[in-house]
Amino acid sequence: MKVEQQVVDEIVTQLQKLEFGSLLITVHNGKVTQVDCTEKRRLNK
Repeated sequence: MKVEQQVVDEIVTQLQKLEFGSLLITVHNGKVTQVDCTEKRRLNK
């Protein structure tokens, strides 16, 4: 599977922004179709 540079750049950008959380990459028919970023934030008590 060859991934377009634009997709790689978007994934790297999202990873660099993420401090705590997850990055979900959805693939359909061998192509990345969606990138979901969920950031976790802890509130001080």
